[in-house]
Amino acid sequence: RKKEIQRRQDEMIRSKPKIRRDDKEAMSKLLKQNPYADADDSLFVEQSYGTVSAILGEKTEPFLGIPAGFLQAGHLIGAMGITLMAFVEYPGFPLTNLPSPLRGALQGGLGAVYFINIGLAVWAVFKAAERDQSVFLWGAKTFAIGGLALDQLTQLPKVDPNSKKKGKKRRGKR
Repeated sequence: RKKEIQRRQDEMIRSKPKIRRDDKEAMSKLLKQNPYADADDSLFVEQSYGTVSAILGEKTEPFLGIPAGFLQAGHLIGAMGITLMAFVEYPGFPLTNLPSPLRGALQGGLGAVYFINIGLAVWAVFKAAERDQSVFLWGAKTFAIGGLALDQLTQLPKVDPNSKKKGKKRRGKR
């Protein structure tokens, strides 16, 4: 019975016209009807894919059911933790009070991972250019979190080079 009621409420919400995320009044009304509605992109007007969308990992397929944003945050926090353990020595703090062989192993592991990430970042720069995205952003993001960022980038649609040229011609005529 509860599932049927929830299904009907969801259908009612989806049948309404899409709203803009910056419309505070409509957003407030929607969230009063369904507190989790802000996570459903089908209820909102499509927005352009900008820097914030890229950083948050929006419009990316989940990996093994885990949304990309959470995976990216976890990898970044993990990398910072391992970097702290590998390079900072502070007696009495369990994360930094490690034996030298373990610290050396962590440094070697980080070196290998970031060596691979350099290659992926170079590849991401070319892929970003194909998709009319910021090459600096995608290079830095791919260097920091590696294949997750490259996967997110390759899921974005490529820009048609012919439409790009037409847009430049129009700007020149104005």
